[in-house]
Amino acid sequence: MTYSTTYSLPCGKHQILNLDADEEGNYIALLSHGEVWTPTFQVQLPHQFRFPLIRALDKTRFLIIEGRQRIEPNGHIFDYAGNKLLSFEAGDGVEDVLVQARQIVVSYFDEGVASDKKPSSDGLAVSDFTGQQRYGLNSSQSYFLLDCYAMCKLGRDSILAYTYTKFPLLELRLNDYRLLEQPTPADFEGAHALTTSHQNVVFYSSYQDKSSFFWWDRQKKVTRFGHFSAAPMRGIGSGKFLTYDANSFTIIDAMELMRQELSSKHKHI
Repeated sequence: MTYSTTYSLPCGKHQILNLDADEEGNYIALLSHGEVWTPTFQVQLPHQFRFPLIRALDKTRFLIIEGRQRIEPNGHIFDYAGNKLLSFEAGDGVEDVLVQARQIVVSYFDEGVASDKKPSSDGLAVSDFTGQQRYGLNSSQSYFLLDCYAMCKLGRDSILAYTYTKFPLLELRLNDYRLLEQPTPADFEGAHALTTSHQNVVFYSSYQDKSSFFWWDRQKKVTRFGHFSAAPMRGIGSGKFLTYDANSFTIIDAMELMRQELSSKHKHI
């Protein structure tokens, strides 16, 4: 069984600007000529984006956030016919976007947090599907987030975030915004992607090791494994990661990679 699956998009001379996909390979992509592609349709948008992040909201709408905000609102919700339904202020210095529990979770890197302007200054902000902010981490908790290195979905109503400066693992429950903070080992300090597998977490790429994965039982055990050079990389749940290039995307099953590597080591003992 292979641990990675690559899907090609026949976009010719055009390139993928941003793409999101689930673990089954269902995707939504924004291409360089302004078209949005899914497995079932293609639609042209009358807009140009420089640093977009695209996510499906539900079966009828999708979201595009421009990562750097200038003057105009940079969060936009469209229907699948390409009609803009609304725009909202999504903040500057956007690192990542998740859609979870019918809410939009946006994380920010240090330039956005240092702007002293909401929602960026909150480091991690939660909004409803109208763009109305419902929660901001830095203004709601005693913990201060300077930079969110990575985040991923947890279950159906929570997210995990790996944050700078002390690199705790934050667990935020979206139904009541309860926040749990857990220290992490130094083994994967500086990781830039994470995903969940049952009660465990898999991290990718640390300060010292740019291409390995790290399985952590959220207690004491850490296992380093694999080798995969890719940027960008995002965790999408079930022990899987997503990466893409100009005309394709790849889903990496980190748990299958670890099983294969451990099996190979046992055969050579």
